[in-house]
Amino acid sequence: MGELRERWLNLRSATPSHTRLRLAALAGAGLVALSLMLAGAAGPVAWVGVLVLGALVVYQPNGAMPALFVVWSIGCWWAGTESTWHWALLPAAWGLLLVHASAALAASVPPQASLPRAVVVLTGQRVLLVGAATTVVWAAAGALVGGAGTGPDVVPGLVGLALIAAALVAFVRLRERQAPAGPRGPRG
Repeated sequence: MGELRERWLNLRSATPSHTRLRLAALAGAGLVALSLMLAGAAGPVAWVGVLVLGALVVYQPNGAMPALFVVWSIGCWWAGTESTWHWALLPAAWGLLLVHASAALAASVPPQASLPRAVVVLTGQRVLLVGAATTVVWAAAGALVGGAGTGPDVVPGLVGLALIAAALVAFVRLRERQAPAGPRGPRG
């Protein structure tokens, strides 16, 4: 019971920047729930479950709740939609990204500490980059499927994995080219 009280006190005594992060996670959960509704996925139990787990992420961003939220949301999508690609998948993915990034950033410092502006800016840039990459993969999968409902549902996932793998390879090669020449340490 003491741990629950401590979490409640941490939530109540959080700095404004920390509170905004937690509310961003809740907004992301709302976006996922709305996307599930618009896709006709699952039902009210799944939608309420997404919102409740989103509220628990706000309450406990540094525990298992963010992972449980992601697993529940993806499970509801897969179990409740007729195909893996749907136009509402994009806002759902953005919502998952927002929950993940907000919870990770909120868990990185104590609730009573202000978040360094440089960290918030860097995280914001990375979230925008991942959001843009997500949009590209979503659009490529949609173009491949063509909205005609033909072909197996595994195709969009494979296209997405191939694009992500290609992007990771390109990123690693670019980083290797930009790395300064010289001896590397024991971790290099």
